[in-house]
Amino acid sequence: MARMLEFEEQVGVDAGRLTRLYRDVGDREADRLICDAMEDLALSLARIGRAYAARDSARIIDLAVGMESLCARIGLPKLERVARSVAICARRGDGAGLDATLARLSRVGDRSLSAVWDPHYHSV
Repeated sequence: MARMLEFEEQVGVDAGRLTRLYRDVGDREADRLICDAMEDLALSLARIGRAYAARDSARIIDLAVGMESLCARIGLPKLERVARSVAICARRGDGAGLDATLARLSRVGDRSLSAVWDPHYHSV
């Protein structure tokens, strides 16, 4: 009997980074910044998918670098690393690597979008 390969990506939120954000700008502004960042990340994931379908490496790189920066600001270290890997593969013209890292970006991105609001995922 054949078994299906399952990908279970663990994600985490850097609670320290979120705490600093809330401390530095206050609750209301931090909530607004995080909501805006989540919307930007969701849009970036969709845009990267479209850029990939169009084989637009320059656009993929720009979007991945933007995601990396955004993730660093709001405390999503795993998604930040995956976005960096996508940009590296796109720069190198590594088609197989880009396929793999984009699939991973989708998995980690989807989970990360919900993890920000779920204290279960916050690291200490």
